[in-house]
Amino acid sequence: MSKFLTLNLRDLVHGTLIAFLTVFLGAVLKVTETNQFPLIADLKVYALTGATAAVSYLIKNIFQNQMGQLFIPESKKPIDENIN
Repeated sequence: MSKFLTLNLRDLVHGTLIAFLTVFLGAVLKVTETNQFPLIADLKVYALTGATAAVSYLIKNIFQNQMGQLFIPESKKPIDENIN
């Protein structure tokens, strides 16, 4: 997981994967329900839905710290004064 208010390459890859799977599964659902391939208009809707899913995932990751807590910055470890 990335630090609070940052994204890393792994987050971007996961966001892209979520977008692709959203579009792909939407198209598969359309084929199984109607027995015809989606039209261009349908694919535009799926692409918009996939982009929305990816952006939502990235926004969640921006505001999540490495411990998986939302809206809580990384805790700063106290300096141990007993170290010689």
